[in-house]
Amino acid sequence: MKKIFQHPRHWNRETSLAGLIIFVALVLATASSWNDVIVVDEDPHIGAGYSYVVKQDMRLNPEHPPLAKDLAGIPLLFLNLKNGAFDSQSWTTDNNGQWEFGRKLIYNSGNNANLITHAVKIAMLLLFAVSAIFLFRWTRERYGNHAAFLALILFVFSPTIMAHARFVTTDMAALTGVLLATYYFVQYLKESSRRNFWFATVTFGIALLMKFSTILLIPFFILLALIWSWRTLGRTFLVMLFGFVVVVWPVYFFHVFNYPPDRQRADTEKILSYQERGPLQKTILWMSDKPFIRATGQYGLGLLMVMQRSAGGNTVYFRGNVTLAAGPSYFPFVYLIKEPLPWLVLLVIAIVLAITKFQVSGFRFQNLRPWLHDNFDEIAMLLWLGIYWGISIHSTLNIGIRHLLPVYPFMIMLVAGQIIKLPKRILFTVPVLLAWFLFENLRVFPYYLTYFNQTVGGPSGGYRYVVDSNLDWGQDLRRLADWIRDHEIHKIDLDYFGWADQTYYLGSRFTWTTVDTYKSKEDFLARNTSDGWIAVSATFLMNNYNTKYAWLYSNNAVTVIGNSIFIYHL
Repeated sequence: MKKIFQHPRHWNRETSLAGLIIFVALVLATASSWNDVIVVDEDPHIGAGYSYVVKQDMRLNPEHPPLAKDLAGIPLLFLNLKNGAFDSQSWTTDNNGQWEFGRKLIYNSGNNANLITHAVKIAMLLLFAVSAIFLFRWTRERYGNHAAFLALILFVFSPTIMAHARFVTTDMAALTGVLLATYYFVQYLKESSRRNFWFATVTFGIALLMKFSTILLIPFFILLALIWSWRTLGRTFLVMLFGFVVVVWPVYFFHVFNYPPDRQRADTEKILSYQERGPLQKTILWMSDKPFIRATGQYGLGLLMVMQRSAGGNTVYFRGNVTLAAGPSYFPFVYLIKEPLPWLVLLVIAIVLAITKFQVSGFRFQNLRPWLHDNFDEIAMLLWLGIYWGISIHSTLNIGIRHLLPVYPFMIMLVAGQIIKLPKRILFTVPVLLAWFLFENLRVFPYYLTYFNQTVGGPSGGYRYVVDSNLDWGQDLRRLADWIRDHEIHKIDLDYFGWADQTYYLGSRFTWTTVDTYKSKEDFLARNTSDGWIAVSATFLMNNYNTKYAWLYSNNAVTVIGNSIFIYHL
């Protein structure tokens, strides 16, 4: 951070303007989340993060590295929370009772759930701001001020990035970790100073602590080193080794310090009982109760859990079908319908410009080495895009565009670097596209998670194609409660996709309902006790729209809360 503002002359009008842009984006992000409840994945992350900073015990949520959860848990230390959740079965006896513990802490221990929900956002918004600063810095160094501002606006006002910058999950954290680690590793390859070594080492370790998918930085860095010079390969391995030993291991050591070794081994054995017991599983189990190395064992356990889940897939609704894996078209299709059209236009223009420039440059193979060095930043960004997009396309875990977040800053920087090279006679189109882009952001406020572009009917039409964390993550329960009170509805059947406590917000105004509660419209009319009112989350509705909820889907909804909860009156 020091280098960004290392000399007074850098604190100029451009820097102040960049700070103002980031501040406006933070205000929008904060305001848009004010009436959200915790989304599905936030429940275990918030509970686990609080338990880490209070207990130094990582029995909850080991399938994700701890750093993002720690950052979310720190503000809770200042709220004087009631800690009844630590007396519950979810903490004392359950194996990884993360879901019930989080719900108990937030909603069922006498704490102010809304205050908790607001406080934990601070850390994620901080990561959002840090990412924006480094994106601006890298783009400015490489392409100049105009490209830097273009990249910054495209980044901070992206509906997808802004949506997930507000959630206590590992997605925004992974973006931040990958961006910082890549920036400093590229600097280290270019200038192998001691200072750059430690920046590369620390940021690599931090990235590993953000999300397990950042393990892809290992082959990525090795390939980058080979492209720059095979002589840097040894130093690259040192960066990765020191990053684990100096950063990852101490953090995990802190998190298992008060985790009883016998409990850690029992928990590890239970979790691994669902996997085939191979050499790796046996090694992790053996490490789980050994002094010092059990911290490494806990990291390995989380990595194994993620690998198992990725291999198993996840039930997903995609373009009219419910499947365990949506196939290679999932992420490209979702990206094309979730990103604003002006951004996609800029992306196409940038690709055409890059191809044209490459052809005109008259590239010769004998000039490969100097060409690679001259364009090394772009090579690094493109290589990461190739690795991450390739892995994502072949993944069976197709539950949301959020898994693509680590590619966003690199695509944005590359596009900005090309767009500023447009001929002056057509450069005027860029402000027009930017204005359109900003309009798209403001138009969907405060429902950033539900953004879809016009090709599928906008935010109100996206549910026909994908749901889950692309649109409906349980965020609108509080808005539903407000709507019910405003319309003086005394009781409503509710099939809610989320882990927020319905009773906390709706009191006795709802009847808990599932897809199996009613067999038909006639059955509902005969047995409901809610005067014909029923609300269903988009995820549950679309997962069963042509089967168990066909009788409901065929009716017109009275309204849709936040584009994610459908309300019917039959």
